[in-house]
Amino acid sequence: MDRRAFLVALLALLGCGQKDNPKKASAVPGPAQSIAVNGTRISRVAVLFFGAHSPIAHGRAGLFRERLSELGYVEGKTILVEEHYADADAQRLAQIARELAASNVDVIVAQALAATVAARQATTILPIVMVHAGNADSLVGAGLIASLAQPGGNVTGTTNVQHGGKHVDLLRELVSNVGKLAILVNSTNAGAAAIVSTATQAAGKAGIEVVVAEVARAADFPKAFAAIRAAHPDGLIVGVEGLIGTHRTQVIDFASSERLPAICDEGEFARAGGLIAYATKFNDHYPIAARYVDKILKGAKPADLPVEQPTKFELVINIKTAKALGLTIPQSLLQRADEVIE
Repeated sequence: MDRRAFLVALLALLGCGQKDNPKKASAVPGPAQSIAVNGTRISRVAVLFFGAHSPIAHGRAGLFRERLSELGYVEGKTILVEEHYADADAQRLAQIARELAASNVDVIVAQALAATVAARQATTILPIVMVHAGNADSLVGAGLIASLAQPGGNVTGTTNVQHGGKHVDLLRELVSNVGKLAILVNSTNAGAAAIVSTATQAAGKAGIEVVVAEVARAADFPKAFAAIRAAHPDGLIVGVEGLIGTHRTQVIDFASSERLPAICDEGEFARAGGLIAYATKFNDHYPIAARYVDKILKGAKPADLPVEQPTKFELVINIKTAKALGLTIPQSLLQRADEVIE
């Protein structure tokens, strides 16, 4: 077997192994961009997650793969898709991003804002496709793009929307006489400020006091929970990102034990036992990311590809959790729900 054939076989093996067990994908292959055998070019695309490997994350990467297949790419023959997970460790995230940049992958697909920031800090040259990565203001403020219409650098993709104001309104529909709300966020996440700001503004207009509890690592959750408990809020807003998403069950169990109505900006929160979620339909963004990657691999520059904002959102309500909390969901709210979990 000649050297090129060996490299192709090795990379195909790496791609298959990562698909079957993506958590092992923290070891980044060395420089292998633009391998061509018999005129067929194999492109390497890395999907970077801040959080831990989970069926949800791997499933979303699967949606990305499916769309690439529909666009004509054959995994192991014309493209290799690698999944990389930082286990909600900011230092590990930065390290993986640097390794990917050094290995000269063709494109880095960065899930959410934290991974996008880490990738951008690692490279200003390699194309980065962000997936539901913060709102427009946070993206411009972080220096990731110049504007939605003209990103101007090596980053493009899709944004997210901060639903803090909507979350306040929904909790007010669910809970009578709301006087105080707690907000749980990851203080190291670039999007945390926008979550707190939008929720605080809406709460202030309604005369509601806001208490913010912050985490920056797994060890911070007990302290954050204690601060929320001591504040005696009437409801909890959870700003999900890689760290908090990785500890989703822990947050849901805390809210349940405190009989605290909690709302989140991720549909899976309610599906996993949380009370209610109003969120962007994240799954829709991964096929869109595949379309961006296709354009980039065919020669388009991220600087010239406008950033897309979400247009589809979902309201998920968990009736079982509501009953456990002694809450009756208003019929008007149930009629607006996209999904009701009995």
